[in-house]
Amino acid sequence: MTDDELITLLSNEPERGFKALVEEYGGVVKTVCKNTLSGFSREDIEEAAADSFIGLWRSRERLAEAASLKGYLIGIARNCALNKMRAVLKIAPTAAIDSDIDTDLTDEITRRANIEIVRKAIAEMPPFEREIFVRRYYLYEPVKSIAHHIGCNEKKVENTLHRYKEKLKAELIKGGINI
Repeated sequence: MTDDELITLLSNEPERGFKALVEEYGGVVKTVCKNTLSGFSREDIEEAAADSFIGLWRSRERLAEAASLKGYLIGIARNCALNKMRAVLKIAPTAAIDSDIDTDLTDEITRRANIEIVRKAIAEMPPFEREIFVRRYYLYEPVKSIAHHIGCNEKKVENTLHRYKEKLKAELIKGGINI
């Protein structure tokens, strides 16, 4: 089933659509949560995965704007897993809440510009390197798992990650981001 078909099914027949969504993307959501929450209980991982689908359901009006349903859901899963980690470890959010609207607007514009620079840099990577980068930094896969999946040794994965982090850093600096 395509993303468009899933989105339509979610709108027209929510129960069937939600079930199809879980069948289609349940594995990848659980993998993201499991990799992010490595060392946490199975219940914490399952709760983060469930929260991911609830989060998608709550933001379903914005699905048409998403470039990819899978990518959108992975982002939600990653955030839900990180929120679960903070809750379990009782880590306070690092960013203070700022009531100054001008600052918030400027921060949001800057954040979106930064995201575009990162997306462009990742999109321009060769497919092999992009897969390694995405698996490590978006799906939080361990280096050993990436090496096994890609069919190379761990050192090659580590070298590729290092090389492309440096290239990404240079792109960010060139784009006006102070690191």
